[in-house]
Amino acid sequence: MSVIERHPRRTRGNGFGDVVLVVVLGAMALAVVVTVVVIAGGRDRAPQGPRGAGALDALQADITAAGLVVCERTDVADPRATDAVAARTLVVAVTCGEGQTATVQADAFVDDADRDAAARSIQGSVRPRASATVRTYGDLVVVVQGSAEDVVADRIDALLLAKGAA
Repeated sequence: MSVIERHPRRTRGNGFGDVVLVVVLGAMALAVVVTVVVIAGGRDRAPQGPRGAGALDALQADITAAGLVVCERTDVADPRATDAVAARTLVVAVTCGEGQTATVQADAFVDDADRDAAARSIQGSVRPRASATVRTYGDLVVVVQGSAEDVVADRIDALLLAKGAA
């Protein structure tokens, strides 16, 4: 008879103690996973990024600082999102008039809950198009649209992620 077979916990109840131990450890691991998911799900989408009245200008400055050029800028009088306080559309390229462009639509919000609700709503409407991404960045909801293999749109999306957008 081996040492394992002679261990008191192992020999009582035909190994029932081992089964209970495995079940208890599994339940504890599941509880930890559920707790982490609940905590992560309750956070704001993007605590980092530009805030306040200059958020749209800050986004444009971030894009130009990344080596891209804003070829066209339009301040939108009636934002797409109902609770947005301001909106701007940018046409961005590496060089204006040549090659690929990406369209950046940014809506600014005062309240993070309104921003997050708008992001979910917009994400649902653009999700079928693989060439559009929706990010929250500070007070902004930023939608980047380009062709499926658009280098400009990919650079803007990478910039937003590097700056803490969600």
